[in-house]
Amino acid sequence: MEWQEMFAGLDALLRYAAGDRLKEGVPVVLRPAPRHTATDYDPERRWLIGHQFFFALLQGVVVGLNCYLEASASGDGDPDGEAAADADAAVRVAAAFMRSSAAAIKFTSDFGPLDYDTLVRPAMSPPSVREGFSGLQTRDHAHLISLFARMRASAAAHGEGPASEAFEQFVDATVTAYEAHKFICARFGGDVLPSLRMAAASRGRTTQAGLTALRQLMRARLFALTPEGTPARAAVPTSVLGSERPASIDRSQRR
Repeated sequence: MEWQEMFAGLDALLRYAAGDRLKEGVPVVLRPAPRHTATDYDPERRWLIGHQFFFALLQGVVVGLNCYLEASASGDGDPDGEAAADADAAVRVAAAFMRSSAAAIKFTSDFGPLDYDTLVRPAMSPPSVREGFSGLQTRDHAHLISLFARMRASAAAHGEGPASEAFEQFVDATVTAYEAHKFICARFGGDVLPSLRMAAASRGRTTQAGLTALRQLMRARLFALTPEGTPARAAVPTSVLGSERPASIDRSQRR
């Protein structure tokens, strides 16, 4: 199922481009997962290609959100018109891509923890890359976070508008993506060790586990995305969001 979900975003985008409003959701197109043999086992190649695919999917999320915001802006005064339907479909595209990215990040890390320690983590450290290297530093991620703020403002202004249910689906998909990152972080020692980025920012002085920082980051992002008192905020599990606004993210956690 996760293999199939990796392609749900692409399927949704093609349907959206063809004029499909995706009202019935985005069914996953059945594809057989490939069978792997011992000769295919290459953790470094899996890590590289998986991340390339992940960031392509992240661009799909950006496309969906941009289309949603454009349609929402043009739909003022006509909540039941063409723009409203387009806004609803566009945010469903973004949600599908976000779920695909969650599956992709698991695909990216589908190898043993020992291989991560001996092959992958050293490749993300000096002298291979600059100190503190992180995917959170990419322009794609920075733009996505800026869109979260715009999504929140739009939802607050329109009461989530005609895309209310779809917006909740996007929030749920975002939670799924962060949970996938938490799963990988814990798999490769992040429940005990700081991330490379945190260690570099603190010059080796931090003792905070990467998983703890990731939880705090997830809460901050979800607060930035969901307006208080809306169904979207209520849809986020209490165990994820908590009851209090998260404290400011320290410098070692910021993008």
